[in-house]
Amino acid sequence: MKALFFGRNTKRTLFVLNCFILLTFSTNTYAQNNVRGTVKDSKGESLIGVNVMVKGTSQGTITDLNGDFSINVANRNAVLEFSYVGFKSQEIGLQGKTLLNVTMMEDTELLDEVVVVGYGTQKKMHVTGSVAQVDAKDIVRAPSGDLTSTLAGKLPGLVATQKSGQPGADGSNLLIRGVSTLGNAAPMIIVDDVQRSFNNLDPNEIESITILKDASSAAVYGMQGASGVILITTKRGSMQKPQITYTGKVSYNQNTNYPKFLNGPDFIKWYNKALDMDGKDPLFSEAVYNKVLNGDPEGKYANTDWFSALMKNGAFTTHHNISVNGGNETTKYFLSLGYYDQGGILDKYAFKRYNLRSNIDVNLNHGFKLGLDLGARQENRKAGYYGVNNQDWNNPINLAQRMMPITPTEYDGLPVAANIDESAKFNPMAFNSLTGYNNSVMNIVTSSLTLAWDVPWIKGLNLKLKTSYDKDYTTAKSWREQFKMNSYNARTEQYEIVEANHGDPKEPVLANNNSQAQRLTVQPSITYAKSFGKHDLSALLLYEQSSYEKENLGVTAQGFDLTTLHEIDLAKDILLGKKASGVRGGSYIFNRAGYVGRINYSYEGKYLAELVARYDGSVRFPAENRWGFFPAASFGWRLSEEAFFAPYKSKVENLKLRASAGLLGNDRIADFQYLNLMNPNPPTIYIGDKEYISIYTAGNVNRDITWEKTGTYNVGFDLMLSKGIFGLEFDYFYKLTNDILIGSSALYPPSLGGNHPSTINGGKVSNKGFELVLSHQNTIDKFQYNIRGNVGWSRNKVLRMNESPNVPDYQKRTGRKMGEKMGFITQGLYQSDEEIINSATLGHLSKDQIRPGDIHYKDLNGDGKIDKAQDYTFIGNNNLPELMYGLNIAAAWKNFDLSLFFQGAAITDVFLSGVYGNGHVDATIYTRPFHGKGNSPYFLIENSWTPENPNAEFTRLSTIAAEKGNCNGWASEWWIRDGSYLRLKNVQLGYTLKNSYIRNLGVDNIRLMLTGGNLFTWSKLTKYNIDPETPEITNGYYPQQRTYEFGISLTL
Repeated sequence: MKALFFGRNTKRTLFVLNCFILLTFSTNTYAQNNVRGTVKDSKGESLIGVNVMVKGTSQGTITDLNGDFSINVANRNAVLEFSYVGFKSQEIGLQGKTLLNVTMMEDTELLDEVVVVGYGTQKKMHVTGSVAQVDAKDIVRAPSGDLTSTLAGKLPGLVATQKSGQPGADGSNLLIRGVSTLGNAAPMIIVDDVQRSFNNLDPNEIESITILKDASSAAVYGMQGASGVILITTKRGSMQKPQITYTGKVSYNQNTNYPKFLNGPDFIKWYNKALDMDGKDPLFSEAVYNKVLNGDPEGKYANTDWFSALMKNGAFTTHHNISVNGGNETTKYFLSLGYYDQGGILDKYAFKRYNLRSNIDVNLNHGFKLGLDLGARQENRKAGYYGVNNQDWNNPINLAQRMMPITPTEYDGLPVAANIDESAKFNPMAFNSLTGYNNSVMNIVTSSLTLAWDVPWIKGLNLKLKTSYDKDYTTAKSWREQFKMNSYNARTEQYEIVEANHGDPKEPVLANNNSQAQRLTVQPSITYAKSFGKHDLSALLLYEQSSYEKENLGVTAQGFDLTTLHEIDLAKDILLGKKASGVRGGSYIFNRAGYVGRINYSYEGKYLAELVARYDGSVRFPAENRWGFFPAASFGWRLSEEAFFAPYKSKVENLKLRASAGLLGNDRIADFQYLNLMNPNPPTIYIGDKEYISIYTAGNVNRDITWEKTGTYNVGFDLMLSKGIFGLEFDYFYKLTNDILIGSSALYPPSLGGNHPSTINGGKVSNKGFELVLSHQNTIDKFQYNIRGNVGWSRNKVLRMNESPNVPDYQKRTGRKMGEKMGFITQGLYQSDEEIINSATLGHLSKDQIRPGDIHYKDLNGDGKIDKAQDYTFIGNNNLPELMYGLNIAAAWKNFDLSLFFQGAAITDVFLSGVYGNGHVDATIYTRPFHGKGNSPYFLIENSWTPENPNAEFTRLSTIAAEKGNCNGWASEWWIRDGSYLRLKNVQLGYTLKNSYIRNLGVDNIRLMLTGGNLFTWSKLTKYNIDPETPEITNGYYPQQRTYEFGISLTL
């Protein structure tokens, strides 16, 4: 039980077993009496691809292009089963007939819909937990791109925020039902029953995406289910003739929003104005102003838009996929090949992806079945050396913000550096294009081999062994070199040739980094399903063991005489420094195991119950605390099936009450916190004439740390009226998380000198919320439409965390929502010197440094001065929305179809000040005029305070940094804005060509598509040209993209 690792002999045995299975399958053939027929829908149109099976056998066929079928049967009185997606299945007894005309009715009840759950599937009407699912057609309606970004607003309870539009890094951060822990709150990701990443799968490979939200649905994943689970199911083959589908798309992408910055003449005017308000002389002369405004014959000055010079107007993306789906009673297969090429609005930024998938299912003799799934993916990312991370100071988009818009981009053949600070030697285009690059290639291979056996003498009993092996290998290379620039000095009005300011070392630098990882997962399981009388029973027993290993090796070298060939062996030296060696490497191993049990019971299809438990082990905890037990239970009652409900049955097809409760775990903490780690001490020790690296023990440990546990409680109901015309789903949940691992320093006095456990199970957080789904669908003659809206709300509260008793009550996080913003409370802007003299002001500034038009802060503790330690308090909501919603509207008429998808968020605030990863809050380009001694957005300048505009939205102009006398850049409620928004996320207009003419050409149908993404956004931030999902550090960031896409799909 406690052996949480795989040895070499185990791996070898599994490999031999898998090879043996692949070599031992065989096929069966049948030849009997022939039955022919045609299958049509209620309107008389032929149905292509209908599954026709001989009941009680594995013998079957499908209808052809004209809806015709032909099948051999052994018994003239056999029963044929007809099934087709979106239509009611039916059975027809032959009774000697050899010619059939079959009419299939559309399934409007939707009660037989199957949803994916952990390690299996269930009929939706039998689901008692809280589960939401989106299928393939909704996934591919979105513009091509990262899968995570297509999910925003589509699933109730899923919170998705996209902070960047960078190629290959434009995915969304996903949370399920908000945040219920002080630690890692990311959901678990499962692809085809195995833990894997999914954001860069090809959307055409996906069959469905499901989220498990409550304890009963997620308990099968035990230790990682506390924050919810996302299940991705890829497509599999079906019994039909080979169906070849090609999908091609090309899109044009542009920035959604980005603030407009001052042009050259306005920059000079407003910068001189800011100096005047600081009591200083102007910097720019009227002569310079006129040259920028009217043009300079000498070419020293220009009215330059650095953003237009850096960013393209747009970039193209192409996506191609070809798939084959088919099979017979013996073998079914799905094959897919995809190519995705995403261009960037910045030079050097691009992303290419190649996807390959093969899912094969084989029926062997004597009830044995074999499944072989192979997936391969290559992700090729290209970027500039400095990247466009929103917290990077040398981010080229940030450099564009810091450039004076009064010089040309080049002067005398060299890039121009133009910042008020003459020591700042940078140019956004040069730093992006000439400095170097930072590229990577990731190769990923996933594989699963499944052997299943339907035990012949025990009906409903299935034994299965699934073995999965995944491998990824990443190579990354970065290069940086020096180049010369012409630096403009605004004070002398002269240019000087200088070296670009890259810091040390001055020589070219090359870094190579390689990493590889592998995951081996084994899942033997037993399932049993039995119906007897009015009782339906199913059970699952499963053991899961996984091993994850990763290692990396990197080297950084400097000094290259030949700068056109970037190879480590051409370097003069390995880069050495105080912080890190030029050669680095490491390895990592993590193992976990678990036992899963689940029982589902139904009586008369109206009384439903599910009992689930998982016994989990993780090496992140000491041996005595390594294993945890996570049980859950759920119950359902379909009132609509009761006798007393019969009078309403014609209108109310389904009314189901649901309730669940259970315990989930979380082991996603830092590794080996219960062990004394040995770390190298950088200073070298000399013993005699030899050098040694010292080793020291890092801190004290806590061998009592254990699982973070989350109790989850859910109640809800499902309602369906008038054969699916109206539907309603509602859930209310409450989560209580105990034993959250948190830092313990606040609990111990400083006199201990840090000699206490660094981490304890001391945190406690509650989380509550609801989800609501409303749907409506109808058909009026040949016009079909459906509307589906969802909303999800969650709010957490910190019930216990370690806080110093000396912290004022108005600064304590206990009892408050997580992530609330902190800063100064404001009392407007100072309007006079007298008001300043009679008020408490920032303690590090003298009163003569503060001027009318500066922010008046509130002295919360009444000590006569304003300082962060005593006067900060809670002033705004988390930037993570509490409420998210989506509305999908789809319609079809004849061969046309149209879909619109709106997505939005509320109860969220955006800080125009920057909140860094370490919690430090600072001024940004949006809160301090001419921040970084560069340019400023129009909105901050044009509505700034002046004596003539005392009720301005923004503070007075100033060129002084916050630490040197500007009191306005500090975090305060003055800079908080409502981040709520509504976005037209997707629009798609399609036309399907499906007639006898194209069928004569061998084409079943052709579909043309026009798709738009992020077309319109309604937000209070729109007036600033700021996207509501912008990151709160705005040192320049790669904007989200608006997409215009044309696509074509052909089915052969």
